[in-house]
Amino acid sequence: MPDGGSVIRKLVKLAIFLLIANAVYRIIPPALHYYKFKDAVQELALFSQKTPDAELIDRVMALADENDVPLDRDYVQVRRSNNQLLIAVSYVESMNVLPGYSYEHQFDIEAKAFDVR
Repeated sequence: MPDGGSVIRKLVKLAIFLLIANAVYRIIPPALHYYKFKDAVQELALFSQKTPDAELIDRVMALADENDVPLDRDYVQVRRSNNQLLIAVSYVESMNVLPGYSYEHQFDIEAKAFDVR
């Protein structure tokens, strides 16, 4: 028959495991959304060299909606210089890592494309 200390240690280990599993479960979706959104913005930059800036910002906002990214239009910048297009995006997402504890993480994206003509 197991002693009381052994049972308590197993319960503590189980509780720690469940807290870690819960945190991973809550962190993975925002990370996946970030990577999908980042790839989509990079693709947009590569194939939109001649697109007006306002339209590019509209497309970035549509991509954010498609990828469940909480993006404010004010945090999308489009810059052009020396045959280069740069789309810079920044957003903050709140993640509930542990019960009662929320973590704010800032995601930054810079998508560059060069016009080689």
